[in-house]
Amino acid sequence: MRRVPWVALAFLLAGLGAWAASFLKPVVDLLPGCPFKRLTGFACATCGLTRCVMALGRWDWPEAIHWHPATAGLAALLPLLALWDLRRSWRNDPYPQLPDSRAFRVSVWLILLGIWGLQVARGI
Repeated sequence: MRRVPWVALAFLLAGLGAWAASFLKPVVDLLPGCPFKRLTGFACATCGLTRCVMALGRWDWPEAIHWHPATAGLAALLPLLALWDLRRSWRNDPYPQLPDSRAFRVSVWLILLGIWGLQVARGI
């Protein structure tokens, strides 16, 4: 039984979604905006994510990095992850176990808090 390359399929769907989102520029102004920012006056950790995805759909990397650096970085890594996943699927290898260490969890939380701090400092 062949293993399904889920990461590669997600990469394909993410690319199609970003491409489709690039056409939504006129509609973005109709969106209600961030309720957290409206309530507190501070940007949330995901503020700028919609604009980042729209910029990625136009291949405008500097603007995407401006709006949400973590998402732009993940988008840059997705082609490599997709190739790894296709190779893994072709060889019929299972997915590796996710790291279960406190250091990994703390580092992920620190990255998220750092991005949030950056968004708040820049007033996105």
